[in-house]
Amino acid sequence: MSLIKVSQAQGRVPVTVFHLQDRVNLGNTAELERAAQEAYDNGMRDLVIDLREAPSLTSAGIRAIMALHKMLMKGESEGSARHLKLVSPTSYVREVLDIAGLSGYIEIYDSLDDAVASFG
Repeated sequence: MSLIKVSQAQGRVPVTVFHLQDRVNLGNTAELERAAQEAYDNGMRDLVIDLREAPSLTSAGIRAIMALHKMLMKGESEGSARHLKLVSPTSYVREVLDIAGLSGYIEIYDSLDDAVASFG
């Protein structure tokens, strides 16, 4: 089973959505990073990662999310427009994100519609 299902959403700007389908760990973070790099190379600049179906997130998953955040911030000054949002983490994954400090850098939303609407 693939880790990622990709969809597109249209808010004020086009947004790519990665729906993660499994726990995010060392065994599958390369797939996540490859998919993001390919999408970026094809023009994607705004990304939502839907964590609803990801029951857990290891330190490798945290590192991968930070790598995507950095990739999408290329050419941006720190604190400027945010191009990566997270949506619908389970309570366990939300706790991991909070402990790792990612929630201080990356916005987290409860609904996909709210995340998409936050861009632009």
